[in-house]
Amino acid sequence: MAKYCVFCGNPLKNEDKFCIICGKPVLTSVKKPEKTAVEKAKDFVKDKKKLREEPAEETTIEEAVEELSEKPEKSGKKEKKKKGKKDEKEIVEKPLPFEVKEQMILNIEYNDTQLNKEILVDKLKEIQKEIKDPRYDVDPEFKKTVNIKLEAIKTLITELKQKEGELEQKLEKPFIVQRIQDDIDKKIFQLKNLSKEFKLLKVDKESFEKLREKYNQAKKEFETEKKDLTAGMKIWIKELKMEKAELQSDRNLNKGRFSAKEISEDDFKAKSKAFDLKLKKIDTKIKTLENLTK
Repeated sequence: MAKYCVFCGNPLKNEDKFCIICGKPVLTSVKKPEKTAVEKAKDFVKDKKKLREEPAEETTIEEAVEELSEKPEKSGKKEKKKKGKKDEKEIVEKPLPFEVKEQMILNIEYNDTQLNKEILVDKLKEIQKEIKDPRYDVDPEFKKTVNIKLEAIKTLITELKQKEGELEQKLEKPFIVQRIQDDIDKKIFQLKNLSKEFKLLKVDKESFEKLREKYNQAKKEFETEKKDLTAGMKIWIKELKMEKAELQSDRNLNKGRFSAKEISEDDFKAKSKAFDLKLKKIDTKIKTLENLTK
């Protein structure tokens, strides 16, 4: 499309910025300013009014602005994220009842006393070897040291036996999980026996159906209770296994430090012994809880 100077009418080229005849600047077409969100909203409302002959409700400018500025893809993602968070909140482990936790701790303490007794018995055997040492009869200081160790271990064994007896009185046997399993087994037996009685025509159909529903419902409740308890106990076991993994890592680090000659052999042996004892105790706890979940 040909261009002309608006001042003198001289034909212009597309690249001309000034008229070569009158020297006036070439006027370029001015772009219309882009409509604001409010103006777009007004147009949007007008369009809606045209499409509706008898509109029930009038769309406000604020609503139109919101609709125009909405981005479906992003909002969809937000909704999904919110939904996901909601689902996560709904999935919550049921806390273990205080009585169950207490019994779990008592069982752990009881098995820990058994481990401590084994450790003391091993130390007692070591002292017996020292008693047989020729120095025991000729060296008063050596004899005195051995006797002090012997008396200390005898005292500890007595205390452990006393604690063991106290714990045995507090322990509920069988543990609640085993009791619930016994209840489940009883319901299974009752259901089998009921079916047998019904087949032999010893129970009428109406009574059979009512009792079967009752036993099944009770069995389901026991199974749910057991599942909730074992789920909570398995969380505790998982935490103990993590603690064990950290200890094993520390023990390996101790080996590395000894190999690099950062610590002496005596320090290495002392720390290794301490790590081994801690790992034994954690293994005892894990084994105790695993047995209680069965």
